[in-house]
Amino acid sequence: MPETPGPDPLAVAALQARSIAARGPLARAAGAPSAEAVVAGAPADPWLAGELARVIALQDLRPDDQADALSILARLRRAGTIAPVHQGLHCQLAYAAGDRRLAATLLDEYPEVAAPIRAGVRLDLANPFTGGTGDNWIGEGWATGFAALLPHPAVRVGEGPGDALDRLVAGAAQRTGHPRRITTVVTTWRPDQALLTAVRSLVGQTWTNHEILVVDDGSPSGFDPVLRAVAALDPRVRVIRMVANGGTYVARNAGLDAATGDFVTFQDADDWSHPLRLEKQVAPLLADEAIFSTTSTGMRVTPDLVVTRPGVEQTRSYNLSSLMIRRVEALNRVGYLDPVRKGADAEYVERARAVFGRPATQHLTGPPLALIRLSTGSLSSADYRPGWMHPARRSYLSAFQSWHGRIRAGLASPREPRAFAAPRRIRGETGARAYDVVLAGDWTTAGGAGTAGIGQLRALTGRRQRAALLHLDMLGNLRQGPRNLDPAVQELINAGELTQVELTDDVRTRLVVVRSARVLQHAPDLISGVRAQRVVIESAAVSRSAAAAGRRLFGRRPLWAPAGPDGRRLLTAALAEDPLAAGAPADLVTAVDLPGTVDPAVWRLDRRGPRADRPVIGRHCRGGRAEWRRLRDELPDSARVDVRLLDSDGTADRAFGRFGAPRSWLVYRPAEVTLRSFLYQVDFYLHLPRPDAPADPDPDLLAALAAGCVVLLPYRYAATFGEAAVYCTADEVADTVRMLHGDRPALRAQAARGPEYVRRHHLHEIYAERAARLATQG
Repeated sequence: MPETPGPDPLAVAALQARSIAARGPLARAAGAPSAEAVVAGAPADPWLAGELARVIALQDLRPDDQADALSILARLRRAGTIAPVHQGLHCQLAYAAGDRRLAATLLDEYPEVAAPIRAGVRLDLANPFTGGTGDNWIGEGWATGFAALLPHPAVRVGEGPGDALDRLVAGAAQRTGHPRRITTVVTTWRPDQALLTAVRSLVGQTWTNHEILVVDDGSPSGFDPVLRAVAALDPRVRVIRMVANGGTYVARNAGLDAATGDFVTFQDADDWSHPLRLEKQVAPLLADEAIFSTTSTGMRVTPDLVVTRPGVEQTRSYNLSSLMIRRVEALNRVGYLDPVRKGADAEYVERARAVFGRPATQHLTGPPLALIRLSTGSLSSADYRPGWMHPARRSYLSAFQSWHGRIRAGLASPREPRAFAAPRRIRGETGARAYDVVLAGDWTTAGGAGTAGIGQLRALTGRRQRAALLHLDMLGNLRQGPRNLDPAVQELINAGELTQVELTDDVRTRLVVVRSARVLQHAPDLISGVRAQRVVIESAAVSRSAAAAGRRLFGRRPLWAPAGPDGRRLLTAALAEDPLAAGAPADLVTAVDLPGTVDPAVWRLDRRGPRADRPVIGRHCRGGRAEWRRLRDELPDSARVDVRLLDSDGTADRAFGRFGAPRSWLVYRPAEVTLRSFLYQVDFYLHLPRPDAPADPDPDLLAALAAGCVVLLPYRYAATFGEAAVYCTADEVADTVRMLHGDRPALRAQAARGPEYVRRHHLHEIYAERAARLATQG
């Protein structure tokens, strides 16, 4: 079988989107009309069909998803075209579905299943606590096989009642005495048997100079017997009672204050630590004073010690709660953990790296030193799935990474109270929040649209409108995984100048404006907490899928808002031909247009003449393969013209294949240049829209005008832009730019018309006035 490619970008995007609709593009790329057709047996590319099965299984959004994924994989198996990575998934899904015979058969039949998956499924089939015989571990018993996953001394499951994880016993090991003390902080709330398991594993550590602080986070008095039993386990155990429940990280901070150890580490209250964990983790700290902290690997298991997790190849995983730090340096230079309800351990590790440098945090990559209990009630279980992170977790990550950048640059103190935004879900806040206008769109892309959104939100606030932004992904922007927000947007959120809400927040708003229908076409299948009195989609093209998603997410049938007269004409015609609801087309279109807007001061550039001896033509490209091919057909390929293009969505390489873009073109990736810097290089901005696109200004076009570029447009745009632009056909571009480039006074005069046009017609205040009007119309 040929070498297996990596995860398909469309599968990566579909998993992070957590959207049933996002399965469609992957199915079409496989050569089938829909995901349902692939499930039903339609011919499809084997690799992409396997990726679709992976997406369906791991999303698990419909009752039949697991069965549908197994059906696709079974068909690939029969055809002999199933890739090794999908062979492993097939084994895992069969086991998870309870079909032990099929799982065993597949393990014997598939030669290329990854070794960790093969070992995990074989082990689980033999697991005596889940119905296995305990004796089919390739000639060895289950107990021997499970013990082999962990370091020496070996572990075994003792006799007695309770879950297997709570009956683990480790063999004898040499104890280590040392003058340096380690404090382990275990926080708990409403504790049960799992806390006793966790603390017993800590009592059994080989590192004997050990203080164990159990911080109870305000449990009712009914849990006192468990806490007394924990305190009685060993004289080194001390229970600290919090007056009120403040969350894991408030309790950990209390433990950090109470600790007497030279080093402090943490453990979740339902996890189990191998006897060597502390000894192994402290070794790098003792050997090198430049090391500030260590972390170690763990193994996620169910209470019955099942290790198979469909879609996850490795049995080992990064154990964030194992963090061990130097106590004094932590308090003096890094500060306390963020007192949120979720995710602060990840923030703290990254903050320490920002302070001391990445090498100062050392991760131990050997065998697992802890067993991490998988339970449906954990704080993180609802926030992560293979390939997916909850939107609130993403927002928290984006916010704290922005702040950490300021720490590295010496612009912020790591010890100050949280200087970045934390979503309400992360803070543990509930209850409805009221707004007048929420702008929903993809806020990860830097440039014209993001910068315009900042100005529009500020203008709405200036009109005393309670305004917020909501991030929804465009599917194409997830092909390489989730992105952080546009840095300019994130900095303003962190500074409190902009407000961000999450789709799952409890939000009541007069108006939701969806800034592009594209962010609704593959909208997440999450339960939305946002409810609006009116929903408006900024688009000149009607999309049934976007309309349905808008109603599902926000509770109202959407209206359509064009950017200008041409968009209104196209919308009215489309709705007359294919109405989305009963009534006249005018009933589904807003009474006012929502024009694109920019701040001329943001884009103003020095324009004293042409940039070089040759005319420089440029374009900001974000339309995917179709746009690149249109550019190849219509842009001049001549040594007498300098062509520069900004590839905002990373599709240029895929569009042109192995031959690449024309050699005379200079193509920038987004990380290489900002849109403003790009426009500074350009004399002429080329707008090559689809023939059916409305002749109304979009944000990128307005940014080019405001930057003083001479904008080249098709003749049909003349009624909208007048003297602010120059008009020509594709085959007239080369002659048009050479003529203007050779006439410097004419070039400067034309460059000055663009900013003036923007100041007259496209300031943010115009948008805010119209959005406010829509919000108050009921």
